[in-house]
Amino acid sequence: MKYDEAVSWLQTMLEIPLNQTDINFQRIVPMMFLYAEGRIYHDLAFLVTTITQQHRLTALNRETILPDNVRVLEHICVCTPAGPVTFTSKRSPPLERISATALDMFWPQASFKPGVPQKYALIGGTPQATLFADPFSLTPPPPLPVIPTQQLYHVVRMMPTPDKAYTVELTGIILPQTLSPTNNETFLSTRHPELLLCACMVFASGYQRDFGAQAEDPQKAVSWESQYQYLMKGVTIEQSRLRGEGAGYTAQAPVPLAQQPRAP
Repeated sequence: MKYDEAVSWLQTMLEIPLNQTDINFQRIVPMMFLYAEGRIYHDLAFLVTTITQQHRLTALNRETILPDNVRVLEHICVCTPAGPVTFTSKRSPPLERISATALDMFWPQASFKPGVPQKYALIGGTPQATLFADPFSLTPPPPLPVIPTQQLYHVVRMMPTPDKAYTVELTGIILPQTLSPTNNETFLSTRHPELLLCACMVFASGYQRDFGAQAEDPQKAVSWESQYQYLMKGVTIEQSRLRGEGAGYTAQAPVPLAQQPRAP
């Protein structure tokens, strides 16, 4: 399903004439897809959104900004020797994640015995504090101004401080771009268009002020929210099978229990 097809189908389901220019509807279309895809990715764990990407550390700096597209960091591996990753590079086991309090207790001095990182903690931070603060300076840094919300980042703090500019592999969950005129197709619009349209209709019902009518009128067609919940159950089972979380840690579908006991 492409962007124009999705908009056309939504207009049909919302009973908006295709030859009519509804300015209000055009205004909510971007937010409608943002709501729908964002909600689906937050409700469900898709295997396809778990990726591994490379990131370069800064020598003698124990903190690095987590790439903005990584929403959930699962693990970090360090590639040695320092420099570009090649066929002969060695990849460390995943670093152990500990709390920021424990890391600062075990390794309070960033300048103590730099080496290959072995543990890490995830904290919040700002690019000014992370990139420009000298970890070995005895002079306290000047007070930072109030940082706008859009300039807040997740920061990875490591121990020991990397002695070289190592390349690390970050494995985590990302949030893909939403459907738009410049992004004509997405994973959801291709693999799960029915779920995407239901989520869009949940948001679009607010545009038509029809949230209450769907749920309160038992004679009316089932609400889009209940239909979304019904479809989500099937997608959840499919993704669990894809991750090998079925019966016996296989890709088998769940089997209903027999009503009568079976002979051994």
